[in-house]
Amino acid sequence: MSDPMSDPTLVIIDGPGGPTPDWYLSRLCPDYDVHVLWRPGPNPAADEWRARTFDAWCANVSVPAGADLTDYTVEYAKRHSADGIVAFSEIPVVEAHTAAAELGLPGNPHESLPALRNKTRQRAALRAAGVPVPRFAEVRTAEEFHEARNTVGLPAVLKPVVGAGSMATHAVGADDDLDEIWAQACHAFVNDPRGGAHPLFILEQRLIGSEWYPDARYGDHVSVESIVRRGTATHLAVTDKFPLSPPFRENGGMLPSVLPPERVREIEACATAAVEALGLTDSAVHTEFKLTAEGPMVIEVNCRIGGGAVEMLHHSAGYDYVAATAAVATGGSLPTAPEPHRYAGRLIPQPPDRPVVLSRVPSASEVLAIPGVREVVLPHAVGARLSPERGSTNYLTAAIAVTDRPEQLLDCFDRLTAPGLFTFHGPDEPAAG
Repeated sequence: MSDPMSDPTLVIIDGPGGPTPDWYLSRLCPDYDVHVLWRPGPNPAADEWRARTFDAWCANVSVPAGADLTDYTVEYAKRHSADGIVAFSEIPVVEAHTAAAELGLPGNPHESLPALRNKTRQRAALRAAGVPVPRFAEVRTAEEFHEARNTVGLPAVLKPVVGAGSMATHAVGADDDLDEIWAQACHAFVNDPRGGAHPLFILEQRLIGSEWYPDARYGDHVSVESIVRRGTATHLAVTDKFPLSPPFRENGGMLPSVLPPERVREIEACATAAVEALGLTDSAVHTEFKLTAEGPMVIEVNCRIGGGAVEMLHHSAGYDYVAATAAVATGGSLPTAPEPHRYAGRLIPQPPDRPVVLSRVPSASEVLAIPGVREVVLPHAVGARLSPERGSTNYLTAAIAVTDRPEQLLDCFDRLTAPGLFTFHGPDEPAAG
């Protein structure tokens, strides 16, 4: 424990996804003695930018490639008398909570951790507690995949037991070649940096969405962004979503929800039940739901900040989700609950459902000229090869938009996906013009 007269010492395990380092460091460094642990990624230029950012703000260490991340974090936190450990990224979040539990710091307990990244264990725990989830079966081989089809039924979804961003996720229908799907899924898994050498999948019932919204430009799924402290969940927002791109790629979302209050309460009650079923006690929580005719069904629960939720809550309600997560991790005071006064969205339109090469990418100024857009990231240049196998993280752009009315956010997404803003050609075709 650090000196009570000094700023609390906060260890952050950085990783891909979630708020960027410049976002969270600018908000946390004034109030905390921040230390960042990070690992280099596949992009040297991105690593150089990360290193410069960390050096400008706080103490930081590049974790050796062969080091166990949990053990390294525990030892580092001990040496620096850490008051809390946090990860905003989904990739190292279990290691952060494991390290916190070993040191007796605020976080989710040991017994809750196996279900946080393992979809099979999570579904089993939720089902045992009576929380609505789809039918499911774990599959390790093509033979088990064939057997699971009969147990789970069709249509279904094949996805990694441990995965993120819709990686290696495939729809499975009655007329599909199961052996071909299995081969494609395994190839995508072992060739993705988020995957691994030993594919392990779950086959689950494909939930059929219902029309909960009057406007077809909304999707049939939502997420709930929450803060859990000492076992009590405070739900900050229900995030409406844009329809998925095939097979299951996210196009972003917006908050606050336009659903009727009774529907919001129904979804939030289910989110509370999921938190309790998994034994989560101290963390940010992002819970995903499918909206069905029978009610909300849990797709997944994650103990990290939802994608874009940080920016959306900031612009919509002036709420600091990063500060709230750090406060939970260190036992500090939580920010006042958000009171939205505008609508905010994170728009991440996806490329086509086939391998393509980018022929045209708009300039940042073109995207910023779209009414409502405040911030934009354009991750790919002309000539970039894009594939749906990479999942939702392979988006064309990430735009933060803020408007007075929800339909203006829908219009903004329409502009981002209008023909001609981004153009493509096949990998074996010449670029037009």
